[in-house]
Amino acid sequence: MKILFLCNGLGMGNSTRCHAIMQRLHTRGAKIEVATSGNGLWYFSNKPEVSRIHEISSFAYGSKDGEISITRTFGSVAQMFGTIRRNTKVLSYILDEANADAVVLDSDYNFLPIKRRKLPLVALNNADFVWQSYFQMKNRPVSIRAQFYGVEMLDYGFHRIIPDLVLSPTLISDAGTSTSPSNCNIVRVGPIVRDAYRPLEMQRPPQRAVVMLSGSVFGTAVNFKRLNYPLDIDVIGREQPKDLEVHPQITFHGKIKDTFPLLETADIAVINGGFSAVSEMFFMQKPMVVVPVPRHSEQWVNAQLIENLGVGINSNQLNFENIMLKAIEQIDLFDLGYKDLAKIEDGASQAAEAILNIVDTK
Repeated sequence: MKILFLCNGLGMGNSTRCHAIMQRLHTRGAKIEVATSGNGLWYFSNKPEVSRIHEISSFAYGSKDGEISITRTFGSVAQMFGTIRRNTKVLSYILDEANADAVVLDSDYNFLPIKRRKLPLVALNNADFVWQSYFQMKNRPVSIRAQFYGVEMLDYGFHRIIPDLVLSPTLISDAGTSTSPSNCNIVRVGPIVRDAYRPLEMQRPPQRAVVMLSGSVFGTAVNFKRLNYPLDIDVIGREQPKDLEVHPQITFHGKIKDTFPLLETADIAVINGGFSAVSEMFFMQKPMVVVPVPRHSEQWVNAQLIENLGVGINSNQLNFENIMLKAIEQIDLFDLGYKDLAKIEDGASQAAEAILNIVDTK
């Protein structure tokens, strides 16, 4: 069986969750190819589960002053259609050459060449859960409204109509349920995480924090201002700033593919609100400080969900350092929050099984 993954490479989250499913599919004998861009090309370059990598062009939000701009996003529609046309030609060639039995989309919307070949089309997307949670959660910041209605709602509409099957990962225990109609193509699964990312016993009092903020262009700047911290800090995905003096408690590790050796020793994590990073920390039962990218409704929903579940704090770019120190003082409460949760399902295995099933039934 051959599976082609079409994966957006803007940040790292799409790549890591696709890889988690690839790991499960590979153990079932599937041959896997991936078409990706940007960080995805770098991430998948040495993965044994991937037999071949194809390069495509990237999609991205429009930005202003380093933050998401919906106005500029819609202003670049012509450029996006140009990217789609180029990718359509490349994808058509890839599909003819790869002879895939199914295609898995993750934050990519180039579906026409797939539909023309009548291949099973599976998407990884949780816009349905974002849509549901947005209206259920209180105190929503006005700043996320434009991105929600301008992007997330359109994303939800696309996935309700186009793919044969949508696998929607979620953290909460009712992963198998949805407010969507019973004949909906959306199936909820547990959090999708890579092999080895499992719960481990943490040190108390906490000895080490990890700061792992997004590798995309919208990633939060990492600025430390204090002279002393109650623990050591590992920073993943950032080089040591030239204007920052070396701090004996802070180590900058740059961009690395295998984050597990650092994450397994961390007692608390500071991350952006991308669902893949949140899922892996949640699955490992790490207390979290979640820093949503400004104006990004999905990331705000993810951060608020972590706070509502009692396993972390919803922070922001301006005060994450102070919130991290506050979270360290409350870490015992977050440990109790995890103990109160129901069993966390293995969404990657559930997703792999669903992909294999849809190929068998087509």
